[in-house]
Amino acid sequence: MRAPGVVPLSQAHAEGEVALLKRAQALGFPVAPTWVVDLEEEFFRLNNLKERLEGLFRGVFGVRIDEERLLLAAEEAVRAVKESYLLPERAEAFLEVLKGKGPFLLRYAGEGALERARTPREALFALKRLYSERFRVEAVLGRYPKLIPPFTPVLVQEAEEAAEDPFLSLDLSQALGREVVVFAHQGLLVRVESPYGG
Repeated sequence: MRAPGVVPLSQAHAEGEVALLKRAQALGFPVAPTWVVDLEEEFFRLNNLKERLEGLFRGVFGVRIDEERLLLAAEEAVRAVKESYLLPERAEAFLEVLKGKGPFLLRYAGEGALERARTPREALFALKRLYSERFRVEAVLGRYPKLIPPFTPVLVQEAEEAAEDPFLSLDLSQALGREVVVFAHQGLLVRVESPYGG
């Protein structure tokens, strides 16, 4: 089933790691069941988050960073994102697509930090946690002077754990004609990244 903003890997727009996963799949490599969730921009827009978050961080970054205000702003920003809502029809479509499946790993495409979820409903909450984690102090300082991160698809994958697989890494590197590192779960490819990170 295809839902707006939630599509199987095979139907997703291919860029970055999504393109690598699709290419691996096309080459016959076993890829863990993967859905690409592209709802972050709509979520921010409909909840007026850009303006709200910019307001929270106003005055934090000047000649010097006001550390106390930064800590308070980050705490409020995380809360604001967590307390915001997806459109009900998007949330329902997300749950319907994942119905009867699980457990899941959720992460931004091209990134390793992840959230775990046992059920589709837990996965929905994990999606919002991923969105909110981008406003923790370390994340905000990591992309300064930009406050709002680029909107990136989230991968929802039916897997429990992913570990580096040197044999799959070698096989896929040879098939792609470039060096990659593969992380897999029970022989199913979950993540592909450059050996130099990202």
